[in-house]
Amino acid sequence: MQEYMTKQRFLLLLAILVLVRVYMMVVFPLTDTTEARYANIALMMAMSNDWITPYFDVGIPFWGKPPFSFWAAALSYEVFGVHDFVPRIPSLIFTLLTAWLIFRYLVTFYVKATAYLGVLIYLSMVLVFVLSGAVLTDPFLTFASTLTMISFIMVIRKQEHYWSHLFFVGIALGLLTKGPLIFVLVGGALSMWLMWDFKRLKLLSAFSWWAGIAIVLLLALPWYVLAELKTPGFIDYFIVGEHFMRFIDSGWKGDLYGTAHKEPKGYIWVMWLGAALPFSFMVLAILGKRMVSVSGVKQWFYTLRHHQETSYFVMWSLFTLIFFTISANILATYILPALPALAILLAMYWAKQGHQIKVGSYPVTSVFVLFTPIIFLVAGIYFSQHEEKLPTEKNLIAYYQMHQADAQGIYYINTRPFSAQYYSANQAVLVELAPRTMKHSKVITWQQFQTQVVGVVPTFYVVVAKGELGNLPKNIREKMSDVLFESKRYMLFKYQAS
Repeated sequence: MQEYMTKQRFLLLLAILVLVRVYMMVVFPLTDTTEARYANIALMMAMSNDWITPYFDVGIPFWGKPPFSFWAAALSYEVFGVHDFVPRIPSLIFTLLTAWLIFRYLVTFYVKATAYLGVLIYLSMVLVFVLSGAVLTDPFLTFASTLTMISFIMVIRKQEHYWSHLFFVGIALGLLTKGPLIFVLVGGALSMWLMWDFKRLKLLSAFSWWAGIAIVLLLALPWYVLAELKTPGFIDYFIVGEHFMRFIDSGWKGDLYGTAHKEPKGYIWVMWLGAALPFSFMVLAILGKRMVSVSGVKQWFYTLRHHQETSYFVMWSLFTLIFFTISANILATYILPALPALAILLAMYWAKQGHQIKVGSYPVTSVFVLFTPIIFLVAGIYFSQHEEKLPTEKNLIAYYQMHQADAQGIYYINTRPFSAQYYSANQAVLVELAPRTMKHSKVITWQQFQTQVVGVVPTFYVVVAKGELGNLPKNIREKMSDVLFESKRYMLFKYQAS
């Protein structure tokens, strides 16, 4: 077998992937909605030195997620200071750790070239590339689930005993990242694989279950107890609401921090096509080639039944998609935990093909791996010159801060994006036209704005969403300046009473 993926080529392609992602992490501002929100939660944690309760806003606890990803981002702030790049560093680190787990498995049972391919395939998938430099919980959950799944197969393939302990460490990290969802993702995938051939159930005896349960309880339970004691009601909201009602009730109204993402059932598969680019179309081509005949379908099911390794990674890669098929509340980020298994499967496929699939005279993997960083490098250069096209209030708030001596406060009418909270250090005031489910600090009603600000404060800044200026009363509009600054969605004005 000629190994096209040499160590030198691997390091070059890996460096391109990482450097392009780091470039985008540095030049892009924190964007709405999730990035700016989670960065603000982490920053408040670092500044308050409260490592038990994440806070959605000043004085308002965030019950939507456990704190592991916030701990990581807050620690990053402690070490590196405040910069847009800083809270994104942990996501990149944990994505690379996930890639290392892929490498560790493949290099154990295949040649290094196959392990190199697995790492590059994973890191160059569009969703992985994007989330590896974003302030989100998904890279941490994916690391936890990958650690658990890789540890499981390492144990049943009789590798070092410490993998048995790491299996349970992964579960504990998952509980501290997104909660009981780790049991669903890992337990569902393992159950599909074990039930495909009941003889596999005897493999479970290879684990030290009592010691493992002790590891999970020791690592994860203390925080849950402390969180409930510190802010009673957390367990009911997080366990019942976030893990049951969100997924079984498409019209769930209990979300304290946002709105449900309602999509047609089964839409997760369409999302997968984009998430796994550029490799999703190669997967479809491989499946199309294998599934066009009855004999091909029979061979496929024979492999799932009798080839433990292949069927293991197939079940792992499919379960997340199958699980969310019946859910109407989904995001593309939910696909991420399934992609490490897909990367391993494709690397194994290339190994069986002798690593000799080419486009012209170039190995196809090099062409595919470069697709994502090139596309995003071009996009990064463009948006770094046109930040006004990004969903962020960074530059609008910066303009206000440069001129805030000329006025007393900044007021967002009706809506205030999370990036405005973050970049204003939670000083931007939201004027609510109607009460909302989400609770915020620095909020006043429309009546309070009219009686306590308009006509009382001589000069202040007003921010209005584009297209909503006409909704303001005439007496206010008449005393507002021309537009001073525009972001993607908002316009900044100065109000002067005289």
